[in-house]
Amino acid sequence: MSLQDTFAFLNTDEFGVTCQIGAGADFVGILDSPMDVIAGGMALSREYLLTAKTSDVSALARGSSITIASNAYTVRENRPIDDGLFSELLLTKD
Repeated sequence: MSLQDTFAFLNTDEFGVTCQIGAGADFVGILDSPMDVIAGGMALSREYLLTAKTSDVSALARGSSITIASNAYTVRENRPIDDGLFSELLLTKD
């Protein structure tokens, strides 16, 4: 499998959404927002997680701003996953 095939699902025709860091160039990521049960089942919490190519998000650190599908988010954590081609960003919606 080629590197191009690895990133094939990162397009807006499939799962991807348009993202932008500041006034920089647009890139595509996959936004997931699962609901977690917390406090012993007494409350729900929404998490925001963006998966993107590491090369597109490597400059983002805690407190950085990012726009995803026209919505503003703040980065809580940026961590590479698996072999480092992709990164997961834990986000807070502004």
